[in-house]
Amino acid sequence: MNIAKKFDINVNLVLLVLSVALFPQVQGELKTINITGKISNKEITFDVYLPENYNKNGAGYPVIYSLHGRGGSHKSGAAFHVPMEKAIANGILPPVIAVYPDGTKNGWYLDSKDRSILIETNIIREIIPWIDANYNTRSSREFRVIQGFSMGGYGASLYAVKFPELFSICINYDGGMWNWQNMIRKSRKWESVAPVLFGNDKKYYDRTSSPWTLASINQDKIRGRLQFRTLVGSLGSGLKKWRDHMDSLNIEMDYVDTKCRHDLKCLHEEVGNGSFRLIAKEFNRAIKFENKVLK
Repeated sequence: MNIAKKFDINVNLVLLVLSVALFPQVQGELKTINITGKISNKEITFDVYLPENYNKNGAGYPVIYSLHGRGGSHKSGAAFHVPMEKAIANGILPPVIAVYPDGTKNGWYLDSKDRSILIETNIIREIIPWIDANYNTRSSREFRVIQGFSMGGYGASLYAVKFPELFSICINYDGGMWNWQNMIRKSRKWESVAPVLFGNDKKYYDRTSSPWTLASINQDKIRGRLQFRTLVGSLGSGLKKWRDHMDSLNIEMDYVDTKCRHDLKCLHEEVGNGSFRLIAKEFNRAIKFENKVLK
């Protein structure tokens, strides 16, 4: 072997070692799950991410539920789990289980008035209990996060304020914080959702599906117990109104403006680590409290 070739091999080995040291990687398992809903008796499909070296025994793992945007499906989860794995590899976030439900292309994570669409029921009453029953999770709200992008940001915010007993953190990645006027409006690409989801019944929407109304109703259960973080891209107009509404209820929100457009990858690259640090901090606080109680 000549000296030049040997030198090249040695350099490549050094670069490989440095890349592993500087850019550690973890490789979890992503699988698609199909269950039959006990309530709907219909098939429910979602993806689950298990961390590297997942242990069926022991203390259990926190769970992050990530909701995709309009036009997506449960297969859109890569946009969430790739930066999440990087945060785990870099020691910013502890190993977690992640769940990617299917909100359909334009279902807004709701149950329709006629019960033909049961997205909320599938996630809240079917998937969450199934995950806790079949995986080694920490099943209290302190170890459960809800987050979403675009339409999923609406869904995450809705579930957080409607079911504050289930979640400790809500992260909204440039969510479309629609109100009734948005729901009845149609665009060049999308039909109005009000007829399909609500039967054009505003009272049903307010009672079951409006984060604006439900935040007001449950404000005493939310205030000081749920942490909200909002990452703003191009949907800042609606998000500012959502922030102002929460401010009027004295509910704190970490509101972060960015230079991103409506782009989940950009939001993760610019300010995503702040979200992961917030999640890790909450998990650590909950573990310390648990340990204190057990002493």
